Amino acid sequence: MTINKMPWPEVIRVSSKTSHIDKKLGLLQEMCCFQLFFRAIVVNLHWTLPRNHSFVMPLIEHSTYQAPPFSGNAHLQTIIPSFFRKEETVAYERETFEMPDGDFVYLDWARSAVPSSDLVIISHGLCGNTQRHYVLSLVHAFRAIQVDCLAWNFRLTGPSPGRLLKMTTSDSSEELGWITEHAIAKGNYKRVFHVGYSMGGNICLLYLGREVRKLPAEVVGGAAFCATIDLPVCNSIMDLPSGKLYTWHFLRKISKNMMAKHKQFPEQIDLEALAKVRSFREFDDHFTAPIMGFKNADDYWQKASACAWLHELQVPTLLVNPTNDPFLGGQCYPVECAEKSRFLYLEMPAEGGHCGFIGGKNREWWPATRSKEFFMQAVS
Repeated sequence: MTINKMPWPEVIRVSSKTSHIDKKLGLLQEMCCFQLFFRAIVVNLHWTLPRNHSFVMPLIEHSTYQAPPFSGNAHLQTIIPSFFRKEETVAYERETFEMPDGDFVYLDWARSAVPSSDLVIISHGLCGNTQRHYVLSLVHAFRAIQVDCLAWNFRLTGPSPGRLLKMTTSDSSEELGWITEHAIAKGNYKRVFHVGYSMGGNICLLYLGREVRKLPAEVVGGAAFCATIDLPVCNSIMDLPSGKLYTWHFLRKISKNMMAKHKQFPEQIDLEALAKVRSFREFDDHFTAPIMGFKNADDYWQKASACAWLHELQVPTLLVNPTNDPFLGGQCYPVECAEKSRFLYLEMPAEGGHCGFIGGKNREWWPATRSKEFFMQAVS
């Protein structure tokens, strides 16, 4: 990190014959030099300062995450934890939440051992669920500091079957708003903190930014990891040879859910068209857009990308997107926005893959630790 060289005022030599006034002028000049030095530091370094300072530039230049030696490339860092990382299961209390649009989703509650006025709401990734290791790690971490947890299951792109032909998309900030308001009323919570991964991270940021004027006062902040907030770019990356395996993996899971939905709506889901889908663009053009009211895939991606709303944030929000994440690009790394924002804290570790963050054995998963730290420091 470089501090720009600044011209120092020429030093006034004070002799023994210097007048009383000249001595005061010399002292004043020394004070000015100190002020210039301090100004050089503040202007040229990105400091993370308390959010009541108007000149905050919360770009976190040095991440605390360090991948272990021999953890492999970005793809290995993504795949190995996804399939092999295990967390102790949680005995959730499941609630069937009836949403205002006539559909329902499953909410999984995990309360602290003692009564709590704090709640963390967790949004999983595409085709994920509340039993994924990245959700469980958060639950364990926050319950340890006496914070209640609520993890919700997406409809169609998650395990909530629903009764309507609708799906949770990257644009589903309204769904998250319904769940947030319901949880606050049910638990009488005073502080609510959102955490999301990948697609769930985009939904969280979209909710905190686009819905800022509707946010309940109890919502005090959020954190998103590996958030796919620039959907046109992310989907173009999935079309590259390096993204084909991931695309196949996700589309295979979504297709199974769509085939199950076909039993409810046989006239509205074309299984022949589904069988021909080979990309997210094809799926979103043929299914997401007509089902959820978008013109086409491009219209959906443009409207659902949270990167366009980060400048609206009014609560402390942490975005951790590794620079080697094989899903991310473009405005998934909003450096300029973070430099100007008082509320967006951008952290870009050099490694981590996509929701991988390989760590030491029997250690708390780093994103869980980081979320807890941010909640306690920036929010509490």
